[in-house]
Amino acid sequence: MNAKRIAVVVVIYVLASIGWMILGGVTSYRTGEARNTLGYGAGDGEFTSGRSTVENLWGAAQLQHAPVVWSSYTEQIATKNEKGKTVMTTVKRTDPAVLSSSRLNVAIDSDPRRKGLLWYSTYKVKFAGSYVLTSELAAKRTFHVKFTFPANQVAFNNVEIYVGDRRISPSGDLSQGLEVPIDLDPGQSVLIKFAYGSQGLDKWEYQFTEDSGMSSVRDFDATIATNCRDIDFPEKCLSPTDKKTVGEGWTLRWKYGDLVSGSKVGVSMPQPLQPGPLASRLSLFAPVSLLFFFAVLLILGTVSGVKLHPVHYLFLAATFFSFHLLFSYLVDHMYPFPAFLIASAVSLLLTITYIRLPVNMRFAVRTAGFWQLIFLVLFAYAFFFEGYTGLTITIGAILTLAAMMQFTGKVNWDEAFARPEQPSRPPHLYPGPQPAPPQQPVSSAPTTQQTPPPPPPTAG
Repeated sequence: MNAKRIAVVVVIYVLASIGWMILGGVTSYRTGEARNTLGYGAGDGEFTSGRSTVENLWGAAQLQHAPVVWSSYTEQIATKNEKGKTVMTTVKRTDPAVLSSSRLNVAIDSDPRRKGLLWYSTYKVKFAGSYVLTSELAAKRTFHVKFTFPANQVAFNNVEIYVGDRRISPSGDLSQGLEVPIDLDPGQSVLIKFAYGSQGLDKWEYQFTEDSGMSSVRDFDATIATNCRDIDFPEKCLSPTDKKTVGEGWTLRWKYGDLVSGSKVGVSMPQPLQPGPLASRLSLFAPVSLLFFFAVLLILGTVSGVKLHPVHYLFLAATFFSFHLLFSYLVDHMYPFPAFLIASAVSLLLTITYIRLPVNMRFAVRTAGFWQLIFLVLFAYAFFFEGYTGLTITIGAILTLAAMMQFTGKVNWDEAFARPEQPSRPPHLYPGPQPAPPQQPVSSAPTTQQTPPPPPPTAG
């Protein structure tokens, strides 16, 4: 292929790259519109502001606080008024108290939901807390237990609150919590139960105090069971002291004797592969795949004598583009992996059935189809594995470089580029006048004429 045709191929590559930039931008815009409409965060699974559509329909990330306990009493204080007379004043005082033990049993079932180009890590939760409160005071005292729900914009079902044998019926404005008084004698204990079912988004956490400060916890034992294994732990959460796989999920346990900490316990739900951002990344990476593909075709074509026309490269670039265009709109209606398989099959079928026409089926399958499978399909598949994409593509590029070096190491490039170009298919398949058949060569050597011999002499 001469320099002029290579320049045309470069122009085709640049135009295709511009098309991919536009497609990636359009896909990012569509994803951004979905985030703005649904109130979803920008890439980390968190909410950015306000109540969103998803929160209203399902629920927000839940943070369950431990019951807050304190005791109250009155005290007579002697004070002097303006005339210097002693006056007794009744003052109400409170002292913080600590739960004697805490037992938590939490079951979290991941149930992701999808809207358009975005998946949401929704879950269902069943919470059951059992607490023991023991009076360590020398006199009878009134204790107060305050229960708070993790979020006031979601629904809670099967709510159960028990103080001893007495069931508490939630009433009034529960957004600020529910306060229950308990009278305890010195050394007396009471069992407190708090349970409910609910649903949330992204993560579920349990905090030892009402605020984010340091707190003292006694005899704490929490168990969280999940129905999936791809979980994580939120920031500022303690790692479980024990964990084991049960079925398709985990059973996690946090067990402490006496603990002073400002941390929490909890889990984060698996973050599904987001179709919109995935399609956008694939489109923006496509020029790299096409560059490898064109380079290999140029090298192998030059070595084997199959020299494709720039128009052929134009249609090959279109088959690459068809993969990303089809995938970008299929993921609106199906899971990413099936959409990926369909787009890959369509693109490969277009390439193979096209290249077999100007060359042959062997070249179409073993060269064009094989290298498109490597640079388009497998490179794109690497984006399904978060954290390994760059490494996978780097290894693939190095292996390709090694293969090309071994295959072309003994090629005389002067002869390869000096070889006259031939059509990629037999001449009789092209329309137009055909060259005349070669004529037999005519000898240019001089010819000698044979003259008859002279007559014999006659007798005198």
